[in-house]
Parts: sequence; C-alpha cells; structure tokens
Amino acid sequence: MFPVFFLNMAYTIIRSFDPSSVDDFRSLRGKGGLFEKDLFIAESEKIVRKMLESSIEIASAYMTEEHFENLRPLFDTRDGSTNVFLASKEEMEKVVGYPLHQGVMLACSIPKNRALLSAAQEWESPWMAIALDGIADAENMGAIIRNAAAFGASAVIVDEQSCNPWLRRSVRVSMGTIVDVEIIFVEDLAASLKAIRQMGPMRFIGASLSENSIDLAKLEFTENVVLVFGSEGWGLRESVAKECDMLARIPMAPRIDSLNVAIASGIFMHWLRS
Repeated sequence: MFPVFFLNMAYTIIRSFDPSSVDDFRSLRGKGGLFEKDLFIAESEKIVRKMLESSIEIASAYMTEEHFENLRPLFDTRDGSTNVFLASKEEMEKVVGYPLHQGVMLACSIPKNRALLSAAQEWESPWMAIALDGIADAENMGAIIRNAAAFGASAVIVDEQSCNPWLRRSVRVSMGTIVDVEIIFVEDLAASLKAIRQMGPMRFIGASLSENSIDLAKLEFTENVVLVFGSEGWGLRESVAKECDMLARIPMAPRIDSLNVAIASGIFMHWLRS
C-alpha cells in the first residue's frame, strides 16, 4: 500500500500507510514505553493536548480524523515536523492491542536527563524538590508527579530502584503534568542527596513511620527543601534515611498507621507550601 501524504510545515498527514509505519504504537498492552528509542507514549485527548501545548518533541501521532481536526490548531502552532497517521478507531485498536476509550496517541521524545547538581543550581530559592526511593508502582509515580507539579516542585528526583516515570501508565495518571516538572534520574539517591548539600542551606525531610519521626504539623521553615518518599513496601532505605535531616509523619487516627505514598506526598507538599 502506497502512503498518501498531505504536507504542512509542522506536520505531515498520512492517511494510507503500511501497518509497520505505526510500530511504535503496536501491542501497547503491558508495554510501558519505547525507552530504547528515548520515546514515551501519551494517550487520551487531554494528555495529547497537554503535550501539543508544551515544548516536548513529538516523533509521531496516531489518531482518528475527528481527533486530528479538533487538535489541528495546536499542530499548526508547533515547530519541527511530525508524522500524523490517521486511521479509524477500530484500525487503531488492532495495532494497539486493547480497546481505546479515545483514538488519539502520540509518541514523544523523553527529555534529556540533566545532572542533579547542575539542575539544582538553576532552581529559584526557596525551592522544593521531591526525591523518590524505590517507588515501584507506575500509578503512584504518576500521581506523585501530578502532586509535584500542582505544588510547584522544581524537580522529581528518581532513583534506579523506582519505576520509570515515562511509563505509559505513569504519564497517563500524571495527566500530562510530567512535562511541567523536571524529572532527574540518579543512580544512587543517598550519594546524590549528599552531593547537593554543598550548594548551601537546605533541609532533607524523609516521610517515615519510624519511632523518631516528628509530627508533620510541627515543621516550620522557609529554606530550600527536599522531600524524600520511600517504597510502597518498605519505606525509606537506611542509607537514604541517614541523609535526611529529619523524619516526619502525618498524624492519623488510632490504629491507622499509613497512607498510600501518593496521597501522603500530596499532604506533605501541601503542608510545606501552605
């Protein structure tokens, strides 16, 4: 089948194409991303719209004619060039591998990772950064990122024990706000926290249920702060907890000792920004 092209300076509309042209969107069920290509998948109109309004580079788009017509004004405003593959929702579902609520998807470029120290030197004081130690669930990751964006965090620092924030499910749960906060990958979180201390006064606060954790309501300060959240299963690793200046917990009703980490992160961030 020969492709049919319609050219625009910002994009190329392709209505008839070989199925291999949309391999980036093929069999997405259980497939988190296209990390070997430095790409991530954005789906649903709200999130796609968010990506089109951002500076994120878009490699290709796969959507129905109706969705494209709704989004065309945003495509018209973008620089660069994007291949826009148009198909019916039924044809898209055969490629994607699962029923689609909406027939609209993008394959986007993952921003280049910056060194933590270099990035932190550009944050405007007083800043707040979020550090994640072993967050394994993509939905929790996406919700934490959405919280971070909502409460003005400068960055989300992700260690190698955590899931990739650019997983399709994480991007979806973040509602696309992952483009509103810088994501910084580090290999060793404890060592990375120690390294940025050289920048000057700041506090590292770990969310923890340990006996020496203080009540979140007692925290009062205005300096730069890193909030550190640990794994859903075991919390903060000892090496990371040792780098924290203090450990804090959310006061709760008797016999209830914990909250989902994403919910807890939102409470911590709101408290520190209130």
